[in-house]
Amino acid sequence: MMNTIHDEAIHGIVDLFFADQIIKVDSSSPFLLSSGARAPIYLDHRRAFTRPKLRQLLVKTWAVKLESALKEMNVRPADVVCVGTATAGIAPAMALATHWNAPFLYVRQKPKGHGLQQMVEGAFDPAAPHLVIDDMLTTGQSLLKSVEVLQHLNTRLVGATTLTSHSLVSAHRKFQNLNLPFVNLLTTSDILLVAQSLGLISQADVRTVMAWLETLSMANDSLD
Repeated sequence: MMNTIHDEAIHGIVDLFFADQIIKVDSSSPFLLSSGARAPIYLDHRRAFTRPKLRQLLVKTWAVKLESALKEMNVRPADVVCVGTATAGIAPAMALATHWNAPFLYVRQKPKGHGLQQMVEGAFDPAAPHLVIDDMLTTGQSLLKSVEVLQHLNTRLVGATTLTSHSLVSAHRKFQNLNLPFVNLLTTSDILLVAQSLGLISQADVRTVMAWLETLSMANDSLD
């Protein structure tokens, strides 16, 4: 975990997450997820990229962290192809591409039913360094599906990244097994601790969400 308690930018992001209702925490009435499960926390990342002030702060802070990783690989940010997963990764990938003045494309969930029936949308050069981008890492399936498509096309991959991560060990292990660097800006626990320090949520809320995360992690580890 990074030192978020003393990070002014992260404080600003978390504050806006709650002010703009990107994140909601409710210990007494859990939220219904698309999977059918219920959770005491809900993160609406797509809403985050519709808010200009929050979007700019997110992208600037995220880009700094990614640039450090890219520098270690001798890759210039402007040379990176920002690849969004469909559909949640499209907005963050476009935002990062705009920030770096870099190329952008996205990977479809399934081939087009007409035309060239392609999976990759955009000017595609497999020899260029590609960074696969999604909004959040839970199990990693959406990211890994896009990675698999790009690998099949013999694409040069330099990493994968998400805005947030639930920090499930099984999910991170999948990228380690592929020898593919993975970077996230924030973890759910980062957000909780900063939110508590700012008085946005109670200690009881933190305990409830952390317990849910632990249960989620154990459940996914048993399936891995």
